[in-house]
Amino acid sequence: MLRETQEKQTIPAKTLLLIAGSFFVFALLFLFLRSKTGFSLDQKFSQSKRMPILFSVLGDKDEYLFSLYAEFYPNEKKAALFFVNPKTSFDDGEKSLKEKGNSAPSYVESVLEDTLDSNIPFKIVWTKEQFQNWINLLGGLQLFFEPKSLHLTKNFDRNKESYVLDGEDCFDWMSSLSDETMISYIRRLEIQETVILTLLETIHEKRDTIGKQKVAYLHSQMTTNLSSKEWENLFDFLKKEKIQFGVSEVPGEPVLRPKIKDQILKANEETVKVAFYKFSSELRSPSFGEGERARIEVLNGTAKNGLARYGKVLLNDKGLKVLTVDNAWNSNFKSTVILNRSGNTHYTDMISDTFQGRKVYFSLRKDLGLDATVIIGEDFQNSKD
Repeated sequence: MLRETQEKQTIPAKTLLLIAGSFFVFALLFLFLRSKTGFSLDQKFSQSKRMPILFSVLGDKDEYLFSLYAEFYPNEKKAALFFVNPKTSFDDGEKSLKEKGNSAPSYVESVLEDTLDSNIPFKIVWTKEQFQNWINLLGGLQLFFEPKSLHLTKNFDRNKESYVLDGEDCFDWMSSLSDETMISYIRRLEIQETVILTLLETIHEKRDTIGKQKVAYLHSQMTTNLSSKEWENLFDFLKKEKIQFGVSEVPGEPVLRPKIKDQILKANEETVKVAFYKFSSELRSPSFGEGERARIEVLNGTAKNGLARYGKVLLNDKGLKVLTVDNAWNSNFKSTVILNRSGNTHYTDMISDTFQGRKVYFSLRKDLGLDATVIIGEDFQNSKD
């Protein structure tokens, strides 16, 4: 006897509507999250309007050295770099970030997300060995040392004005302290800012020598939640684009801790929020790169009189403001040197263009109140003649 054919079951209309509604809600949620971060995981980095990334560096025995909250604005080819001193305390108990050790990067992430009301989608943490491997793969970092900024350690003298530091030398320089005073920590942060800016510029300068294999290796030399593809997109942007950087620090009020007999930088969240948005707004404003706002000194590094004054004239003709003209600490500079003092790269790029593409070195010194120091060398004298 043949069995009767079973009737096909139909899905109720209400169920179909419920499924469709769920997909719609999911799509809206996805679009909302994408707008919050300003970045879609499947789109090119260069198409993003805003991309926050938190970088952190650890030293020996998981010592916390510093963090860098960076907001990249790819459409504008700009980036705001907001550095965090390890002596900073966001804690009511006045515990510094340094004392939190290797848990400090995740703590900084949480605090900055709450303070800035913004999600930080991507994180990068370097250990000492990983950071050294990065620098070595890039062929080292070329840095400039003037007499007042020479920092001698038990491992390295650094008595040359300019040379290429390998990973060990560079990490030793940016992790060593003269002493445990607050001034030493603030000065060391300037060195760390100098190193990071030099690293970012080196990526762009050596873009033709950094292939996919090297990019993949660099990805392996850090702890990050960036996927390989996301990392390729970010690195491709850093290689191809000439980015205008601005540098600032998380503000804090020096507070004495009597029991420990040291100082910390007590950070107020509202002050930090105002400081960052003021900094990033200024960086993105059209007036940020106006030459009249520049603070430049021109020094004569030769025995021939009048070269610094002539250099001032050239810069003034380009709309760049020169505050002082003087002699350098010695008169035997063979080449003209441009030192970036503030981290604002727009002015030093303009100065480099004015002086026929002379190299810019990062040598941050906020105490000088300058954006740049130009040291006129014999090559300028010859080109003038």
